[in-house]
Amino acid sequence: MRDLRDRVVLVTGGAGGIGLCTAEEFAKAGATVVLTDIDAGALATAAERLGRHGRPVYTRMVDVTDRAQVDEAAKWVLATFGGLDILINNAGIGHHGEMAETSLETWKKLVDVNLWGPLYHVYAFLPSMLERGRGHIVNVSSGQAFFRLPTWGAYAAIKAATGAFSEVLGFEVRRRGVRVTTVYPFMTNTPFYRGVEGETWAAKLSMKLLPYYSMTPERVGRIIFEAVWNDRRVELVSPLNLVGFYTHLVPPLFTAVSEVAAFFMAKGPRRAAGGKKE
Repeated sequence: MRDLRDRVVLVTGGAGGIGLCTAEEFAKAGATVVLTDIDAGALATAAERLGRHGRPVYTRMVDVTDRAQVDEAAKWVLATFGGLDILINNAGIGHHGEMAETSLETWKKLVDVNLWGPLYHVYAFLPSMLERGRGHIVNVSSGQAFFRLPTWGAYAAIKAATGAFSEVLGFEVRRRGVRVTTVYPFMTNTPFYRGVEGETWAAKLSMKLLPYYSMTPERVGRIIFEAVWNDRRVELVSPLNLVGFYTHLVPPLFTAVSEVAAFFMAKGPRRAAGGKKE
C-alpha cells in the first residue's frame, strides 16, 4: 500500500514498544492513527508523541481478550471513519518457563491475548474490508515460532498458531482485495522481557546480554511499516530467523540444536545433600 496519506491505521498494544514505533512510522507517512491499549496513561503519552507529526491520533482503551470491547471499537471506527484501511495486531504477552511448570491458567492467558486477540480483531474488521474490496492486516507472530527454544515453549506454540492462521488467511483473502502480512520479529529490546531472569546460567546470561544482540523497537517498527508499504506476505524481520526456519528442514540438525539448547537452558534434576539425585 504505497499511498498512506489519510489512511486509517489501528495498532493494538500501541501505547509502547513495537506498537508505538510502528504507529509512529505511519503517522510520519501521513496516516491517521488509532492506538488501542489497556494502559490509559501510556496511551495519553503515546498520543502526545505521535501528535507532533501533525496527523490526527485517536486512542481507545481496549482489552484485546474481550470480544465485546473489540467489536465496540470496530463499530466506532466504522462510524467515525467509514472503515479501517490497516489493522496491525501487535498486542501480545510473553511467558518464560518450562512446559511442566506452566499452569493451565497461564496457557489460557497466553491464548486469550496472543491468539484470540488477533482473531477477535480480524473477524471484527475483515468483513468491512472485504465489502470495500481493500484493506491490509498485519499479524505479529514471533521468531520463536521457528526456534521453539526450551523454556519458551508455551509462547512459541501459540505464536506459531497465530502465524499459521495469518499466512493461510493471506492466501485466501488476497484475491478479494485484502492483503495480509505475517511478521516474525526477532528478539527486541522492549519491556516485553522485563522480569525475565531465567533459572540457568545460560538463560540469565542471555537476558543480561539482550541489549547487545536484540533489535530496537524503532528498527522493528520501521521494518513492519516497509512490509506494508511493499506489500510483503511474510516479513522475517531478521536474517537470524532464517536460521530457525531452515533448521526445521533438516530434522537431524533441528534435533541437535534443540538438544544443545535444552542442555544450557532447561533445568537439570535437583540434587539432594551428598549429590544424590532426588
